[in-house]
Amino acid sequence: MLHSLSEQVYIYNPNPQNDALIQQIADLHTFDTFSTNNIYQLHQYLQILPPKVMVFNIHDVQSLADLKSTLQNPPRNIPLIVVAAPSIEIDNHPAIAHYLPENKQSDLLDIVESYCMGNKKHDVMLLSLYSSPDYPLKRSFQDRHYRLFEVHNVDAARLYLSKNQPRIVCIEYTPQFIVARHTLQHSHIFYVDRQQDIAEIEKFLH
Repeated sequence: MLHSLSEQVYIYNPNPQNDALIQQIADLHTFDTFSTNNIYQLHQYLQILPPKVMVFNIHDVQSLADLKSTLQNPPRNIPLIVVAAPSIEIDNHPAIAHYLPENKQSDLLDIVESYCMGNKKHDVMLLSLYSSPDYPLKRSFQDRHYRLFEVHNVDAARLYLSKNQPRIVCIEYTPQFIVARHTLQHSHIFYVDRQQDIAEIEKFLH
């Protein structure tokens, strides 16, 4: 049953073998979660009571098709997190805020908490296009053990910044995000590229 709580998480989970990944969210009583394996039911509920965040668990051709049908008319201002099995390739889509492999359970929990509870203090919020999961700029932050929150669309970045306090904001210098610097509110915002050395940026992290 749906409740009119402000911290609602919708979970599309057609794979019962992956309940452990999703259950960690449901176990956090801070959130009111709704989980279903029925895509029609999910679409109906989205119209009745939009959530704060939505998680899609993709593990086969059918669940991938269900994601694509949802992306034909994506809900506005709802960060969409796609969790995919290693065998599934997900194309970049402007409505998807986060792409995660199944083994990134701690990342999933951090993302959901950031949007629903807020008050996270990551070192870096990185707004970037989704492509390779590992590229020099991102790897540099991770190798230095900075707490990184990576997001792939401007609306989700704006929602994140409305509730959290990263030390710096980095925006990939690409046409899709050129206007982002003027719409995101933060005192330290930098345009970056994927090959960039972080030496200059790092001055603001000490």
